Amino acid sequence: MRVLCDLWDSAQVDPLGRLGRVILLSLALALALGARAEAALPSGFVGIVSDDVFARTLSYRDHALATQQRAAITLIRLTFDWARVEHRRNHYDFTFYDSVVASAAEHGIEILPVLFDPPSFRSSKPRHHAARGTYYPKHYGDLGAFGAAVARRYGPFGTLWTQEPKLPKVPITSYQVWNEPNLPVYSPPVPSARKYVALLKATAQRIRAVLPSAEIVSAGMPDSKLSQPGLYQFVAQMYRAGARGAFDTLAINPYSRSSGGVITILKKVRRIMLHYHDSRAMLWSTEMGWSDRGPGAQYRVGSAGQASRIKQTIAALNRARGSLNLRGFIYYSWRDGKPYAPRFLDFWGLHTGLLASNGSPKPAFAAFSSAVAALKG
Repeated sequence: MRVLCDLWDSAQVDPLGRLGRVILLSLALALALGARAEAALPSGFVGIVSDDVFARTLSYRDHALATQQRAAITLIRLTFDWARVEHRRNHYDFTFYDSVVASAAEHGIEILPVLFDPPSFRSSKPRHHAARGTYYPKHYGDLGAFGAAVARRYGPFGTLWTQEPKLPKVPITSYQVWNEPNLPVYSPPVPSARKYVALLKATAQRIRAVLPSAEIVSAGMPDSKLSQPGLYQFVAQMYRAGARGAFDTLAINPYSRSSGGVITILKKVRRIMLHYHDSRAMLWSTEMGWSDRGPGAQYRVGSAGQASRIKQTIAALNRARGSLNLRGFIYYSWRDGKPYAPRFLDFWGLHTGLLASNGSPKPAFAAFSSAVAALKG
């Protein structure tokens, strides 16, 4: 994706007229309320998926992170691409992620790394007749070794902070293990709760050996027709496979047509957790979102629908914080994407942004900002 303009350039020329002024007023409200009752929200309670911020220029990154900070976003969920870091066995090159973590820290924003995508020499992907998707590592503990390396670099006692003493210290304390393992594309050829729990346990053990206080977060799991088996059955199978105690926080990606649907999904999962006597573990909504345009899908709800659902869902999550033991929520995503090359494939998930693909704010941005301000009020 190319940079056409950033949010503040858009606001200054005010191409949206009255809407641009409303957005700036909502940001001012968020700033005015920002310090009030902040201690009542857990660290990193308000999060965003914002891959575009780290894929563009440093100037764009700084503007975007400053805007997110003003909107009271305190956490960014980001894939830590294992294949991008370990180019040869046991040699980790964190150059790119050093820049990512440092930039976020300068704006007081935490990173939730998603440990994912093994290099080819670590992957269990067969040489022939492989299914489409990202395979688990051949040895599950290898993902833990990668996670431990991330903790040694960016954890509370990480080498990044000792090497950069002038950098504000915002360590990585939470680690998400894999992504959507109940979908075939992320656990080919067929999803298995038993295998995922084995991966989760092996990874958690290695990370906790380096950082005992680490928060281990399960992979986010959606309630999708593609899930094999369905979400609720998969979670129950995880517990029957011994998942209790392997993680501190269970992550769900509760995509739903409505705000009420999001809460219903989370309540059903919490009931399963209680059935298996896991009242201690927290619950985290690590992806949710709606598109305003793009290809038809149940999650395409129009511009006004996107804004209203964001506002209603954030308020509903806040009301249910106690009963759900909610760790927080992460909205997907910050900015719309472009259709994928080479065939320019489009889908609804490229249009869930708070900003349009050209960087101009949608009504969804004002809705998000005012809803978060109300959380803190």
